[in-house]
Amino acid sequence: MSIDSRQVAAGMLEAVPFARTLGFEFLEIAPEAEGGVRAVLRLPDTSATHNHIGGPHAGAVFTLGETASGAVVLAAFGQLLDR
Repeated sequence: MSIDSRQVAAGMLEAVPFARTLGFEFLEIAPEAEGGVRAVLRLPDTSATHNHIGGPHAGAVFTLGETASGAVVLAAFGQLLDR
């Protein structure tokens, strides 16, 4: 499986504007054994993404997970989107 990680990252940031707002960084999108895909994203540690007690805001963390899973789906099945 060949994955253009820059294209997947750009597609996700285009499709999920909140991911741009939160400043997500796509560190890795790569194939794994047995046809799997790995996506590693980073949520910058800034006051804008903290909750009222100074930790990462649950909404930001949830969006991070949703965006990572979306990147996996896009990388694994993107070639089928034109069907």
